[in-house]
Amino acid sequence: MDNPLIENEEDEPISSPTVTKSSLLLSTNETTLGNDNINDTNSKNHNNNINIKNKDGQEEELEEININQAIITNGGDDDDDDNDQENDYNNGSLIKLPKKYEISFSNFIMISHLITRMGDKSWAFIIPLFLITLSPNSLIPVSVFGLSQYLFRLLFGPTIGKMTDRYKKVQIIKLGIFSQAFAIGLSCIVLFILFKHVGVIDNSSIESSTSPTTLFSSDLSIFLFIILLLLSSIHSLATQMMDISVERKWTPSIVKRDSRLTKVNTRMRQIDLGTEMLAPFLAGLIAELCGASAFIWIGVFNFFSFFPQYILLKIVYDRVSVLNLKIDKEGLVDFKDGKDLSTFIYGDEDNNLKSKKSFKEFLMGEWNPFTNIIKGWIVFQRQSVFLVILAYCLLWFTILSPHDSILTAYLSNKGYSYIELSVFRGLGAIFGLGSTLLYNRLLKSRRAFKDNMNKLSLFYILEEGIFVLISGFFFASSTNWLKYIFMASIILSRCGLYGFEITEIHYVQRLVHHSERGLVSGVESSLCSLAVLIMFIISSSLQSTNNFFILIWVSISFVLAGGLTFFIWFLKYNDIDKNLNKNDSTVSNI
Repeated sequence: MDNPLIENEEDEPISSPTVTKSSLLLSTNETTLGNDNINDTNSKNHNNNINIKNKDGQEEELEEININQAIITNGGDDDDDDNDQENDYNNGSLIKLPKKYEISFSNFIMISHLITRMGDKSWAFIIPLFLITLSPNSLIPVSVFGLSQYLFRLLFGPTIGKMTDRYKKVQIIKLGIFSQAFAIGLSCIVLFILFKHVGVIDNSSIESSTSPTTLFSSDLSIFLFIILLLLSSIHSLATQMMDISVERKWTPSIVKRDSRLTKVNTRMRQIDLGTEMLAPFLAGLIAELCGASAFIWIGVFNFFSFFPQYILLKIVYDRVSVLNLKIDKEGLVDFKDGKDLSTFIYGDEDNNLKSKKSFKEFLMGEWNPFTNIIKGWIVFQRQSVFLVILAYCLLWFTILSPHDSILTAYLSNKGYSYIELSVFRGLGAIFGLGSTLLYNRLLKSRRAFKDNMNKLSLFYILEEGIFVLISGFFFASSTNWLKYIFMASIILSRCGLYGFEITEIHYVQRLVHHSERGLVSGVESSLCSLAVLIMFIISSSLQSTNNFFILIWVSISFVLAGGLTFFIWFLKYNDIDKNLNKNDSTVSNI
């Protein structure tokens, strides 16, 4: 098996293999590092380099890096649809951006992530509250609302991932952002009609409706609720498409240096945790001030947040479109940026004509989620990082989280006050955030981990396993100080989860080939959704809260299984970080 070829930031770039035709010079304007002008006729007078103009109008040379196989797994590819894209890179070269550009472009990505996360987290917090308002005597709407999103991710996760691998980058971004905006905008309209129908739109608060009309009292309200479920699932899938595209595909392609990539990953997690704390607070404040119409204001903010997200990502794409440069075996430049989205249903373009697929080909085509689940698993199980991803997914088979709705409902039933539960939830996010803040310091510590991410991730996952095990022993405690030990153990376990997540993302970004990274990420998301659904099913099968301890120990068992799974990986690939740290660049493409 070939290890990834990585360069050190301080080292000289490895010279590129000789190309059979003359080398190429690509010049661009101030706003684009793209592929507008190619000078092949006079290229004999130039070295193998690519120049860009900085803000002062002076040309700067981009460094080239040699391309070897960017995976440490991999037998043959069973999927004929990949068109052997990997072979296009074996004798070519890609561009390593100067460090200041990596910093600038990654900042654009993080700002766009922050804007949309604020809207998404606010929306996710407020919708269940309004569903309770629409049906005050039933938790069924809230449960079905959450389960529908996880079910759609389970079924369509691999399909979404494969789309990010195969189709044009900007088209995928447009599709994801448009789908999010469409789902949020239409959801606001549906909620407005529902509130009007139920008769609470004019209330000054979001307290439960006193109207005899509820969510399930008429055919119209039931129909609108089903539409709302469908829209929420579309929004969830579109969010997943954007997360995979930006975090798993764009980011590791733009940010070639591992030191910078680790910082970007940790800051993305910090944004997620920070908005998880701040967004619900702001949404609750708006709900208090605006009453039942609060969803309109939150929905409007969420809707318009997608526009700056697209603008920022489009700027990044335009300026790093030079990364699409590939030099094939004949030395010719190929700027092909994936397939056109129209081929998702129709056949590939041939002489500018589109031939429709047969009915059988269409039925078993890319849109079929079950076809993609099977293909996704074939690709997923052969990855070298298979055990790392599996270990991470096993950590989701648990209710031992301050944010878990099942555990929150149980503790409330057992007499825990609302203040205790809110502090419990807040501290979980704070400790998780603290873990991400300490990640880089621990990684750089000379006495402990010495830049060995493998050892650090083992520490994190074992830390989570130890604390969830401790929580199990104090679960049934009735005295105050013992039940606080139970809560504190779960809070401290969050440090291990979020720390391990950073490493898992990093290994997927670096050790999964770019042509399969989206599909693998989609299978990972599908597995995590399956974990949540299984825990819901187990909890629903319990006849009494007296049997809740079964769910506790099932959760503990899965977390410990995740730790054991990663320990096996650790023993097998103990030296993987030496290969990654040997040189500080990457061989992946967007």
